[in-house]
Amino acid sequence: MTIDIQLDEKKPAKIVLPKRSEKQDKPQTIETKKKKKWPIFVILGIILVVLGGLGFLVYKGYEFTKNLGFNFNAGDIITPQKDPELAKDSTGKYTNILIVGVDTREKTELLNTDTIIVLSYNHESNDVVMVSLPRDLNVGINGNTWFNRINSVYASAENKAKGSGMTALKKTIAEVTGIEIQYHAMVNFKAFVDIVDAVGGVDINVENSFTDYRYPDGYSYKKISFTAGPQTMDGQTALEYARSRKSQDNNEGSDYSRAKRQQKVIVALQEKILNTSTLTNPKAIMEIFASVANNIKVSEFTIDDIQAGLNVAKDFQENNGKTYSFVLDPTAGNYSLIQVKIKADGAYGIQPKLGLGQYTDIKKYVQLCLLHPQLYTEEASVYVYNVGLGAQEASKKVADLKKAYPYLKITYSGTRYSNKEGSAIYSNTPNTYLRTVTEYAKFLGITQTTKPDYITNNLNGGNVTILLGKPVQLSSE
Repeated sequence: MTIDIQLDEKKPAKIVLPKRSEKQDKPQTIETKKKKKWPIFVILGIILVVLGGLGFLVYKGYEFTKNLGFNFNAGDIITPQKDPELAKDSTGKYTNILIVGVDTREKTELLNTDTIIVLSYNHESNDVVMVSLPRDLNVGINGNTWFNRINSVYASAENKAKGSGMTALKKTIAEVTGIEIQYHAMVNFKAFVDIVDAVGGVDINVENSFTDYRYPDGYSYKKISFTAGPQTMDGQTALEYARSRKSQDNNEGSDYSRAKRQQKVIVALQEKILNTSTLTNPKAIMEIFASVANNIKVSEFTIDDIQAGLNVAKDFQENNGKTYSFVLDPTAGNYSLIQVKIKADGAYGIQPKLGLGQYTDIKKYVQLCLLHPQLYTEEASVYVYNVGLGAQEASKKVADLKKAYPYLKITYSGTRYSNKEGSAIYSNTPNTYLRTVTEYAKFLGITQTTKPDYITNNLNGGNVTILLGKPVQLSSE
């Protein structure tokens, strides 16, 4: 197998990849245009998108090609007038990538996009937010003239017009979440397995033990089991962990639990590459290339994208960027966004609580997750008490707080005391829910973030307590 690297018309180069053994199964493939070139940096960019570490892998890939003796001189290709940037949405703040896992299991011709993750990079905070959409979410098709599961959008459009599937899916994602997609990567099962194996497996802390007796295996099923605790998984094991959804144990048998596990594997894969010498291992790189070339479909990348990726990597590392994960399940947004609907024929589906085609709440929630990822990740249960401010005024402050931070668990618990001066906000568990305490304290103008001496228990419980007292009387002396 050969990858052509066309730097310009006069300087072609080739990298020859190791041939597959004749005994190996022929990989399932996602078709790409025959004439499309696959520069080595583009392929690294592809892997980068899958892992959610845009920029870092490109940088390491560049170093690696230099070590191989591949002569790459950016000055031969471009002489930028200014630092290039990744494509951004209309706000100029985010770069959004759609990561799709397509069902191309052996002996079938399915193209269901059963994994749908939107990855958003915030250029101001240098944080990454991942949002998973359930495959059974009913979405509008053809201007909401009819509705179908979101995992069929790609295949439906692709079957009507070759090459239109991803365009249709990105449009649907934008309609549901309000997120504009700049880049995309679609990976099949084989690519996933090969990439994990190429990096030596991933380290996963399995939260709950579970057994799935109906894991898909060709035309039949097989039993798979996982035991709680930290472990290293090879590609096939990681795939089974990420795909399982029929277990009856510990709430692990749902699409929502599966989505959380998929995000967990992506983060583990990213961490493995960041913390090891994977990208200085020629064999690992060649194996990743061999898998990616035939088993993934991506949006176009330019040389400017590569340089911009280097800048993103630097910013992410220097500013200690963090990754946050959200799953659009029935509990999201304090149980106010989506609901399960069983049709008359027994068919299972998910739809917005506002009604089919009504995505206003979902869009608002997603935008708040992008804007305040740590706060909405903590999802703290907050109880507010009047301890001297006055019931009416305290109730108004709670209403204002709920309006500023909707879809979170904020409860007004009435009057506890009537004569206390000053307000306080604190976590009932030390060193936890710090973003919630900081954010709400700033909004309410509270400076005390420790429990007052007159409170001797956790009151109604909850994660965070807010006490609204009357204004402090200044001494006349």
